Amino acid sequence: MEALRQVTFQSLGDSIKAAGAVEEQRANVISALARGLPEFSPALFRHDGAMVLVGSGPSLPDHLEEIRQEQLRGRTIVAIKGAHDWLMEHGIVPDVWVCVDPRDRRNGVQRKNDQTVYMLASRCDPVMFDHLKDCKVLLWHSWSDDENLAELAGRIRVGGGTTSGLRAVNLGYLLGFSRFVLYGFDSCLAADGKTKRFTGEEAPEKAILPMIVGGRSFLCNGAMAMQASEFQEIYKVIPGVTFDVKGDGLIACIVSERRKKGLPA
Repeated sequence: MEALRQVTFQSLGDSIKAAGAVEEQRANVISALARGLPEFSPALFRHDGAMVLVGSGPSLPDHLEEIRQEQLRGRTIVAIKGAHDWLMEHGIVPDVWVCVDPRDRRNGVQRKNDQTVYMLASRCDPVMFDHLKDCKVLLWHSWSDDENLAELAGRIRVGGGTTSGLRAVNLGYLLGFSRFVLYGFDSCLAADGKTKRFTGEEAPEKAILPMIVGGRSFLCNGAMAMQASEFQEIYKVIPGVTFDVKGDGLIACIVSERRKKGLPA
């Protein structure tokens, strides 16, 4: 809570919610279950306890060689949505791709391959399952307060925030990881105050709001601000989790401030 008090939020109202109406999500879940895919379940793998998560923040291109070295060390590389194709273009085949978004995200996985395990939430759009039908697909199920679907009764469900990146942390923890190295997890706009992704995509000016952490001001859109807030909740539900956040964005600053206060980080 002490770290949370360092963040000044402009009221977001009720405009920022997980994408997809409940009925749409139910239809997607039913479609996914009917495919008979293997489903995600807790398991132990040989690793050093650290999982590398690669997001799509504007700082991502600054860390290409670091990520390459992470893979050479034998660490599991997890691509979040659009980071998949960027990694592939630079000769880094991600071990895992994670998506919880119920929208069509095919444009981020055009370079699909037979090595990556594509971890799709059952709430994802059926077109994603069709697009990846010849790949290694592992099904898992999303949980949130507004997703009480009878079709998922008795199945393991994974919560953890409104973004695929935050859900990937929870999936990683269930897989036995407790340390997470984050690349491209800025959760804020670039220094120009406009760019929101490494692709150069800009955020609409009307959607930009300031956040202050440790005396520093960061510009964010609504989704970025929500992710930064939800990120801090991870410490309350995952015992012993630690983060090594690359770059100089909002998430990195939150972790730095927690360390200064002697809080788990």
